[in-house]
Amino acid sequence: MAKKFGKFLMFSALAGAAAVSAYYYLQNKNSSHSDDMDDDDDFDNFSDDLDGDEEDDDASRNYVSLDLEKAETAVADAAQEVKDAAKDAAGTAKENISEAVETAKDAAKEVAATAEAKVEEFFDDDDDDNSADSI
Repeated sequence: MAKKFGKFLMFSALAGAAAVSAYYYLQNKNSSHSDDMDDDDDFDNFSDDLDGDEEDDDASRNYVSLDLEKAETAVADAAQEVKDAAKDAAGTAKENISEAVETAKDAAKEVAATAEAKVEEFFDDDDDDNSADSI
Protein backbone atom coordinates (compact mmCIF):
# COMPACT_ATOMS: atom_id res chain seq x y z
CA MET A 1 0.00 0.00 0.00
CA ALA A 2 2.85 2.38 0.83
CA LYS A 3 4.47 1.69 -2.55
CA LYS A 4 1.26 2.55 -4.38
CA PHE A 5 0.81 5.73 -2.37
CA GLY A 6 4.41 6.74 -3.08
CA LYS A 7 3.94 6.17 -6.81
CA PHE A 8 0.69 8.16 -6.73
CA LEU A 9 2.39 11.00 -4.89
CA MET A 10 5.29 11.03 -7.39
CA PHE A 11 2.90 11.02 -10.34
CA SER A 12 0.91 13.87 -8.81
CA ALA A 13 4.04 15.94 -8.31
CA LEU A 14 5.18 15.35 -11.90
CA ALA A 15 1.73 16.15 -13.29
CA GLY A 16 1.59 19.35 -11.23
CA ALA A 17 5.04 20.42 -12.40
CA ALA A 18 4.08 19.78 -16.02
CA ALA A 19 0.84 21.76 -15.62
CA VAL A 20 2.63 24.73 -14.03
CA SER A 21 5.33 24.67 -16.73
CA ALA A 22 2.73 24.65 -19.51
CA TYR A 23 0.80 27.50 -17.86
CA TYR A 24 3.96 29.60 -17.46
CA TYR A 25 5.01 28.94 -21.05
CA LEU A 26 1.60 29.89 -22.44
CA GLN A 27 1.48 33.09 -20.36
CA ASN A 28 4.94 34.26 -21.44
CA LYS A 29 5.24 32.98 -25.01
CA ASN A 30 4.03 36.24 -26.58
CA SER A 31 6.23 38.55 -24.54
CA SER A 32 9.57 39.37 -26.12
CA HIS A 33 12.61 39.62 -23.89
CA SER A 34 14.90 41.07 -26.57
CA ASP A 35 12.81 44.29 -26.74
CA ASP A 36 13.55 45.04 -23.09
CA MET A 37 17.31 45.06 -23.64
CA ASP A 38 17.18 47.61 -26.48
CA ASP A 39 16.05 50.45 -24.23
CA ASP A 40 18.80 52.90 -23.29
CA ASP A 41 16.88 53.98 -20.20
CA ASP A 42 18.01 50.90 -18.30
CA PHE A 43 21.68 51.78 -18.50
CA ASP A 44 22.91 54.80 -16.59
CA ASN A 45 26.08 56.68 -17.43
CA PHE A 46 27.75 57.53 -14.16
CA SER A 47 30.80 59.21 -15.66
CA ASP A 48 29.02 62.61 -15.70
CA ASP A 49 28.65 62.60 -11.92
CA LEU A 50 32.37 62.32 -11.22
CA ASP A 51 33.64 65.30 -13.22
CA GLY A 52 32.70 68.10 -10.79
CA ASP A 53 33.68 66.45 -7.50
CA GLU A 54 37.34 65.62 -8.15
CA GLU A 55 38.76 68.74 -6.47
CA ASP A 56 36.69 68.29 -3.32
CA ASP A 57 37.57 64.61 -2.96
CA ASP A 58 41.33 65.16 -3.10
CA ALA A 59 41.29 67.65 -0.25
CA SER A 60 39.16 65.47 2.06
CA ARG A 61 41.12 62.25 1.66
CA ASN A 62 43.05 60.80 4.55
CA TYR A 63 46.03 58.59 3.89
CA VAL A 64 47.43 55.97 6.18
CA SER A 65 51.14 55.47 6.19
CA LEU A 66 52.35 51.92 6.06
CA ASP A 67 54.98 50.73 8.50
CA LEU A 68 56.78 47.88 6.74
CA GLU A 69 59.08 47.09 9.65
CA LYS A 70 56.09 46.59 11.91
CA ALA A 71 54.46 44.31 9.32
CA GLU A 72 57.66 42.29 8.91
CA THR A 73 57.94 41.89 12.68
CA ALA A 74 54.34 40.74 12.93
CA VAL A 75 54.87 38.19 10.14
CA ALA A 76 58.07 36.90 11.77
CA ASP A 77 56.31 36.57 15.15
CA ALA A 78 53.41 34.72 13.56
CA ALA A 79 55.80 32.38 11.74
CA GLN A 80 57.65 31.63 15.00
CA GLU A 81 54.35 30.88 16.78
CA VAL A 82 53.32 28.51 14.00
CA LYS A 83 56.72 26.83 14.14
CA ASP A 84 56.47 26.36 17.92
CA ALA A 85 52.92 25.04 17.64
CA ALA A 86 54.02 22.57 14.97
CA LYS A 87 56.88 21.34 17.17
CA ASP A 88 54.52 20.87 20.10
CA ALA A 89 52.02 19.04 17.93
CA ALA A 90 54.76 16.80 16.53
CA GLY A 91 56.01 15.97 20.04
CA THR A 92 52.50 15.17 21.24
CA ALA A 93 51.87 13.02 18.19
CA LYS A 94 55.16 11.18 18.75
CA GLU A 95 54.24 10.46 22.38
CA ASN A 96 50.76 9.27 21.40
CA ILE A 97 52.14 7.03 18.68
CA SER A 98 54.76 5.48 20.99
CA GLU A 99 52.04 4.81 23.59
CA ALA A 100 49.84 3.24 20.93
CA VAL A 101 52.72 1.07 19.70
CA GLU A 102 53.44 -0.16 23.23
CA THR A 103 49.76 -0.93 23.79
CA ALA A 104 49.63 -2.81 20.48
CA LYS A 105 52.76 -4.79 21.38
CA ASP A 106 51.31 -5.77 24.77
CA ALA A 107 48.01 -6.78 23.18
CA ALA A 108 49.84 -8.85 20.55
CA LYS A 109 51.88 -10.61 23.25
CA GLU A 110 48.70 -11.42 25.19
CA VAL A 111 46.99 -12.76 22.06
CA ALA A 112 50.05 -14.85 21.21
CA ALA A 113 50.19 -16.29 24.73
CA THR A 114 46.48 -17.10 24.68
CA ALA A 115 46.77 -18.72 21.26
CA GLU A 116 49.76 -20.75 22.38
CA ALA A 117 47.87 -21.95 25.45
CA LYS A 118 44.86 -22.93 23.34
CA VAL A 119 47.01 -24.83 20.85
CA GLU A 120 48.85 -26.63 23.66
CA GLU A 121 45.55 -27.50 25.34
CA PHE A 122 44.18 -28.81 22.04
CA PHE A 123 47.15 -31.09 21.49
CA ASP A 124 47.12 -32.24 25.13
CA ASP A 125 43.47 -33.28 24.76
CA ASP A 126 44.34 -35.11 21.56
CA ASP A 127 47.19 -37.02 23.28
CA ASP A 128 44.86 -38.04 26.14
CA ASP A 129 42.30 -39.43 23.69
CA ASN A 130 44.98 -41.46 21.82
CA SER A 131 46.40 -42.97 25.03
CA ALA A 132 42.95 -44.10 26.13
CA ASP A 133 42.36 -45.74 22.73
CA SER A 134 45.63 -47.69 22.88
CA ILE A 135 44.83 -49.32 26.23
